[in-house]
Amino acid sequence: MTYVITPDIPDKLLESYLLESEIAIDTELHGLRLLRDEVCLVQICDDKKNVCLIKPNKNQTPPNLKRLLTDLDVTKVFHFAISDVAFIKTSLGINVEPFCCTKVMSKLIRTYTRDHGLKDLILEVHGKQISKDQQQSNWDTSELSQKQLEYAANDVLYLIKIYKTLIEMMNNRAKLKSGVYVGDLNKKAQSVLPVIVDLLIHGYGDKDGGWESSLFSH
Repeated sequence: MTYVITPDIPDKLLESYLLESEIAIDTELHGLRLLRDEVCLVQICDDKKNVCLIKPNKNQTPPNLKRLLTDLDVTKVFHFAISDVAFIKTSLGINVEPFCCTKVMSKLIRTYTRDHGLKDLILEVHGKQISKDQQQSNWDTSELSQKQLEYAANDVLYLIKIYKTLIEMMNNRAKLKSGVYVGDLNKKAQSVLPVIVDLLIHGYGDKDGGWESSLFSH
């Protein structure tokens, strides 16, 4: 499939996205330093595999993208959400809500493995082996290759089914010995993520290159 990039979500596609209960979102970045590096590409996909690849114009916030990412009736599904949400806020000025993180979900329910990367989840849920060769490529260039765009699209194409599969796994899990359900713990964990994003944006990430905080350590 041939992918194209656009500076914002086309109006008709936005209307379709706003009818969904969940939308998959991902970003490609210039680097991993908050307040220095920027969002170079935003990938979006719905449950019907309608993909939109947005390359925002410099120093501009795409209005349709903002409309979608702030719509309270659409849950934005990310993998490792704190990174994407933090950069969308610092780079594009958009406060994403509501959102959830499939990496957190995976760690809560897939306790039989240490492999919680998106590539691992795609292999388990979809039975597909995807390439990560383009992950470290230059996303700030004006001409992105089809290999880069295919890589970017893959990061959202499979995410909604992964999200729904993880929800189903949680719903099928019996109560823990502590008397609580994993699904209830997931809701609490997801509710904490916006606070973590704010702490990292304001400089309280002092480990793992700024993506982990010792704020609550002994």
